[in-house]
This record gives sequence, C-alpha cells and structure tokens, in this order.
Amino acid sequence: MKHQTSRFLSLVFAAALILSILAAGGEALAADTVYVNDGNNAISGDIGSAYAVGENGNISVVGGSYAITGDGVQQVGQAASVKIPDGGDDGTTVRVRLNTVKVGLYYYIDGRNTALSSASLENKVGSGYQFGYYDSSRVFHAVGSTPETRLTMVPNVNTAVSGGTVGCYHIKLLNTYRDFNSAQSAASQYADGFPAYINGAYYVMVGNYQNQSAANSARVSLGISGDVFTGSNRCVAVTRTGTTKVLFEFDMGDSANLAIRPVAGNSKAVTWFKQKTYYGDFEYFRYVSDKLTVTNVVELEDYIKGVVPYEMSASWPIEALKAQAVSARSYFMANVGSSYSKYGFDVTADTYSQVYSGTAGANANSDAAVDATRGEYVTYNGSICNTFYYSSNGGGSENSENIFITALPYCRGVIDPFEEDVPKTMNSRKTWSYQYTGAFIASKLRSYGYNGGDVVSAQPTYSATNNVIKIVFSDAQGRSVTLTKSNCNNALELPSVHYTIQQSPNDPNLFIIEGGGWGHNVGMSQYGAYSMAKYHNLNYRQILRFYYTNVNISKGVMA
Repeated sequence: MKHQTSRFLSLVFAAALILSILAAGGEALAADTVYVNDGNNAISGDIGSAYAVGENGNISVVGGSYAITGDGVQQVGQAASVKIPDGGDDGTTVRVRLNTVKVGLYYYIDGRNTALSSASLENKVGSGYQFGYYDSSRVFHAVGSTPETRLTMVPNVNTAVSGGTVGCYHIKLLNTYRDFNSAQSAASQYADGFPAYINGAYYVMVGNYQNQSAANSARVSLGISGDVFTGSNRCVAVTRTGTTKVLFEFDMGDSANLAIRPVAGNSKAVTWFKQKTYYGDFEYFRYVSDKLTVTNVVELEDYIKGVVPYEMSASWPIEALKAQAVSARSYFMANVGSSYSKYGFDVTADTYSQVYSGTAGANANSDAAVDATRGEYVTYNGSICNTFYYSSNGGGSENSENIFITALPYCRGVIDPFEEDVPKTMNSRKTWSYQYTGAFIASKLRSYGYNGGDVVSAQPTYSATNNVIKIVFSDAQGRSVTLTKSNCNNALELPSVHYTIQQSPNDPNLFIIEGGGWGHNVGMSQYGAYSMAKYHNLNYRQILRFYYTNVNISKGVMA
C-alpha cells in the first residue's frame, strides 16, 4: 500500500512540475523545496538538479530548457526526447576471430617511432622464462628456457647496455644440435658460449664481438672450428641484465619473432617492463630501424582489464565500468587486422588505439566489471560495432559522418541530459569558454586554406543535437573558409564540437566561444555513463543501448 501511495504522489508532483515548466516557457524555476520521485521525494535548491521517474521507467531531467513528458525528457521547442532502453539480456551471439591480443608497447610506425635500443624484463610473479615464437594461429612454441629472472633483449646491432657493449658478431660452431638442452650443454664448454635457434635449427655461438675482424681473431686465438656469424636484421639476442653475457639468440627472419614467456608455476605470471607490470608474453623484433619493437601478447580479457582503468577511473560505478569494458572489447575486435597488422601488432597501447598500461591501474572493482561482461560485444545486425567513445559531449552526441567520414547506423547522435548531473568539480570540461580575436582565429585557419584577413564573421551550422558540424569564417572583404566535421573544433583547438560562437557586444573584434564536453562526441560519453550508473541506477546494457543506436549486447563465440 505504501508503494501505491508513493507512486500516486510521484505522479502528482511530476504533473505539477510539468505545468510549472510549461507555464514558464521552459525556463528553470528556483524553489526552496522541489518534490520529485527520488530516494527522499525531495531536493533542496534549484529545479535544475531535479529529476523524475515515470511509471514506465523513463528518467526525466528537469531544468534548463527541458520538460517532463509521458515519453521521457523533451527539450522545449524540439521534438527530440530521451528514452531509456531496455536493460535485459537479448540472448544474441556473434562470432569472434581470436582471444589473444598483440599490443604495440614500443614500436616503429611511419611518422611515429618509440622503438627501443634494448628492452629489459624482470619477474614480479615468476621464476624464469621460456624462449619461443608464435605461429600464425597465435600458438606459442617453446624453443628454450632460462632460470634467470632479469633479462635484456638487444637487436642484432652493437648495443650499449649498462655492463658494456653487446656485439653482434659471434663464432658459430659447425655442428647443429637436436634440441635446446643439447646445444646448451655444448655451449657450457665455453666461458662465453650460448645456444642459438636459427631458422629452425639449434647452434652454439661463442662470444660477442663488435666487428667481423675481432670475431675472426678470437676464433683463431681460441682454436675454435667454426665460422664468424651475424644474424639477419630480425635477429634478437637475450642477455643477462646489467652484463654483456648473451644467454640465447633467436633468428627466424621474417617468419617468426622472438617471444619471451614468463614462468610462474601454479600462479599467474606478472612481469616488470619499463616500470609497469603486465600479464602475458612479450615479442621482440626490428621493423626497419636499428631498434626493437616490443609487443605484449596477452589474453583478450587481461587486455581489457588493462584498458578499462586507464580509460575510465577504476573507482567509478561498476555499471559504468561494465559499459566501458564492453565498448573497449568491441572496439578492439572491430579494429583487429586493420592498419597496424603490418607493423607486427593489433593495437597500440596509447591514445592512437586505446590506452593500455598493464595491471597497475586495475582494482577489484574494474576487474569485476570485466569479468562480469566476459566475452560480450556491442553488435548491429550481427556484426561487432566500432564502438567509439570519449570523455563528454556537453549535452549531445553526434552522427559519425558529421565528425569522421563513414555513416555508422549505430553511431547516431542523441540528446544527452545525463552529463548535467556530474559536477564540474569532477568533469572540469563540463563547460568551458574561450575568447579569441579575429586576428588570432585567422592565424589558426591558415593551415586550413584560409587566405583572408582578420575574421569578422563566424556562421555555424548545428546538428539536431546542437553540435557544430559546419562553420564559415569570413573577413571584411568576404574571403572565407568553410570547416566541417572534426575540423570544426580542431582548427581552433576547442575541446569538442558542442559550442556557440558569437561576437562580443562590446568589441566586434572579439569572439566569445562557450561550450561543453571533451572529445569527438561519437558514441558513448564516459561521464554520461558515470551519471547513468550513479544517479539513475541504470545498468550497462541500458547505457550502451542509449549511446549506440539499435544495438544488441551479444556473447562472443569463437569462429
């Protein structure tokens, strides 16, 4: 009976709020106490912080220029309304291609080069390593091992390390060996001998020298029957960290890369690399330069656990983290095999793909979000979606073709009232403003083809969700430039496309730009997801179905 009374009062209060807002023409009303259908049935302060829940579960935000309607929230003067999607499991499945990710940690790509002269590993949880390689099906094949816990990998060039210089020339004994143990036993007869795996066969190498002449002189003086050897440009040597002692050398040319697998017995191995900790294995090879590309080869779910807390705070509500986990997993699977594959990995670990930094940022909350959504993807008509996401949109997301190039049917712009609930102390770019002179704007437009004088006019075109999708800047002589898509904010280095621009009434040479949001506005707003989870008790499926249009949340099955 109490429940029925509460519902009746809620409807009465909601109706009263509708009448008040409509009577005021949609303007926000201040009141000492405003009754709404929240936990306490009352809030204090401005009506802009209120919301109501309708009988069908729709959430209505009150304030600004929004009114409560039977369909949810309707912006005054517009037909758009906000409806909350269903949050249930739709029972769909989708085929996926793999469950292992190759992440480019340090790499060479045309125009970007973070490759390393040498790369060190240290067991955090574990007691040694296996040497091997991955085949085309991403199956690991072991070809050797070491009990050493600290390794440094160097390319096949003379490389300075903390203990001296590791030379790339060796003396190769004439025999081949049936397996790693046999080669290692033979190598142990020499103070600086070590086993090598070259094009599918085991050899023994002795010493490391910086040129062919030095290696040949050593061969003669030591009386060794063998040849002077240096590997291909894909050859990688494994050394004991802090020394020039070579433990192993691997060279399969272009057919395979050296993979290092940490060994941890019954526990899960964790490895230190560049002051960060990682699950999984590592690959090393030279692409074109004399430096090493380093990739982390990790299970898909562990990769997602290394993305979620760096793209969204691990302390956020778990339903928002679940939405981030499914978005990150979908984004990866939609993009695997794209332009990065020729460089030896699937995705980068930076903002060019998704930020990934191993295990350190994760906690029980973020890991639980990944585990709870294990193997789930956002799909549209049976295909995995390219689930773009960003920090915040200022009040409206955008159609993909208005920012990028392709019109994605599941990336349709929506009016987004949810970010409004997040305080500016948390989302510093909830609102922002800039003041630019016409001369400054003209200087920024030069690289976009503008050859006019000081800008005196700015004419924006807005989308249905109030984002700038085209803007024309002109000077006093009528010379102009038209910007579209992401250039609408990139040209003036604005945080998003959600803004207004107008000339100052006191100074016509000054333009005032006011807006909100941070990012490209296509797909899911992370602060919107936070609000939907924290303030409106919505689950991750509802969040995803709100930001991605007409999608399913599907369980992946291996093809």
